Amino acid sequence: MKSVLGFMEVEYTEKKSRFIGIIYHVKTVEEINAILDNVKVKYPNANHYTYAYILDDFHQKYNDDGEPNRTAGYPILEVIKTHELNDCLVVVVRYFGGILLGAGGLIRAYSHTAALAVKAAIKTKKITAYTCKVSCDYDFLGGIDKIIREQTNLEKIEYGQKIEFYFRLNEFNFLEIKDKLFNHNNYQDLLEILEENQEYVKIDY
Repeated sequence: MKSVLGFMEVEYTEKKSRFIGIIYHVKTVEEINAILDNVKVKYPNANHYTYAYILDDFHQKYNDDGEPNRTAGYPILEVIKTHELNDCLVVVVRYFGGILLGAGGLIRAYSHTAALAVKAAIKTKKITAYTCKVSCDYDFLGGIDKIIREQTNLEKIEYGQKIEFYFRLNEFNFLEIKDKLFNHNNYQDLLEILEENQEYVKIDY
C-alpha cells in the first residue's frame, strides 16, 4: 500500500486559468474536511475547489465543485487510482481565466495538475512494524547488545536478574534479527512481540 509524505503543492496554467494542485497524506475524513476548509482560506475567491481522496477500498470520494459532471474531481480520483495511492487527498483549486476549456479541456487540465502533484510528492509505502522485547543472561550481553544497538531502533534497557531490551523492528528485518538474537542468546527464542502496527516509510519509485 502506497501513499505520500506530508503534502506537496504545484501550479499549472491552461488558457489563462490557474490550477493549483495540492496533495496530502491523510488518515481520516475529519482531517480531510479540515484541510478543505484551510485550502479555501489560503486560496480565497477561487472559482472551484475540486478534490478527490482515497483512504482505502471502502472510503473514496470525488467532488467537481461546480465544474461539469465528472470533468474535475473524477479525473483527479483516476490519477490517484492509477498511482495506487491510499490515505491520499488531492485538491485542485481553479481560478478561471476567462476562456472556456470545454469538457475535454477540463478533464485534461485537472488530471494533468493532479499528476504533477503526485509526481512532485515524496512517496511512501505502508509496512508492518513491531515493538519487541528480548531478555538475556549477563553472559550473553555483549552479542545481544551489539545486534540490537546496531540493527534495531533501541528504546530502552532494563537491568534485573536478566537484561531486557525493548526495541522496534519492521517486516523487512524481523526474521533476520530474530535469527541473530536466537544464535547469540544461547539458542533460545526469547524474542517477544509486544505490539504490531502499520506505518509508512519513504520509498523511491
